Amino acid sequence: MSEVLTTPTATVTFDRHEDIRTALFDPSLSRTFDRRSYDEGNIRDGIVSIAHGAVHRGRRRVENAMFRAEVLRLYERDLFPAVMEELLDVLIDREQVDLFAVGELLSVVLAARRAGIDHDRGSVEQLRTLVRYVDAFSQGAAILDAKDPDAVRALVRATYAEFERDHVRPSWERRAALLGRVRAGELPEDGLPQDILTVLLLHRDDPAIALADDGRVVREVATYLQGGTHTSAQTLVNAVDLVFASADPAAVRDRIAADTLYAQRVVQETLRLRPTTPKIRRRAEADTEVAGVRIPKDALVVLDVAAANRDARLFGERPEEFDPDRAVDPAVQRWGLSFGAGPHQCPGRSVGGGFPVPGSFTVDDDHVYGLVARELQAVSRRGVRPDPSRPPERDTRTERFTRWSRYWVLFASAPASTPGSR
Repeated sequence: MSEVLTTPTATVTFDRHEDIRTALFDPSLSRTFDRRSYDEGNIRDGIVSIAHGAVHRGRRRVENAMFRAEVLRLYERDLFPAVMEELLDVLIDREQVDLFAVGELLSVVLAARRAGIDHDRGSVEQLRTLVRYVDAFSQGAAILDAKDPDAVRALVRATYAEFERDHVRPSWERRAALLGRVRAGELPEDGLPQDILTVLLLHRDDPAIALADDGRVVREVATYLQGGTHTSAQTLVNAVDLVFASADPAAVRDRIAADTLYAQRVVQETLRLRPTTPKIRRRAEADTEVAGVRIPKDALVVLDVAAANRDARLFGERPEEFDPDRAVDPAVQRWGLSFGAGPHQCPGRSVGGGFPVPGSFTVDDDHVYGLVARELQAVSRRGVRPDPSRPPERDTRTERFTRWSRYWVLFASAPASTPGSR
């Protein structure tokens, strides 16, 4: 276990796309920083995004089943559309609406389902409770950029306790009963829920995934709830913000409304320009070298993804501009390095960004557009436009420039709420 790393031996920064990719594949560069923030007894202990080496590989092996193409298509085509439109009818109940709050509520429905948290789909108040948890977990995920880390630690620990008591344990008990029936031969394994909590319980006895501690299971489930909600909502808002700043916002909005593949390209261009984590950080667990630069043990390595995503050699002239139609080499992802690379590449990249878009801008029937593109298209079809009377508000609790706390917009019309839906 690492000692508390209060002062790194050196700070090394990379901002070139190829150098960052090399660093992300280097096994000596770890996401584990110090006991207080990341190790035993603390708020991010043992979660998949922090685990390193064999434990991380074992965990990803069992959890990646939830991100297979057929599962992604099930969520995008069958589960999400009806839920999304039903919720939008309830949430857009007046002309002026906070789009970030709408995005979180849209995203948390399926994020909870994928994580394994049962909820009453018709209860907006219950969804708001889950979003409150997500907000706390998101502050924990960004603790290296937090302005008051001690306050974040206290908040996240208290939220984990409530989350476990009121949501994880009831869902856990229901799945444990189903697993008992599977093991007794009363239920086939394919009759189990398709979610993270279920696969963790199914494989929990495997020492390779290191989940004997109940707290780690809770934190793992929280990680997927947070990752599937907060990132999607921030990306939706950033996409709308970039559309509003374009030369002809109404024309771009109308094109999004009519063309799902264009909506996906808007999302992928947004991810490139507004990465959720603009600067990725790693700690050197041993002396290593990246792109000819020597990195001593316990050095802090800063990977400036926001700068790398604006590399003119990869993204063409004026890479800082918002251009969903830009030509990109098929070997380069249109979202740049915003989902990372290597063993810690975001498992939910296809949920948020969809499958890679070919240079021809033509796709087949198996293509996955991503849930954020579907959300963006839905709000565009409802005539989303800027609210000149109420400016958007940044999240001032973090140094990350891509995060919002409120984003006020206007809609062309406010549909009547479905009777009994509140």
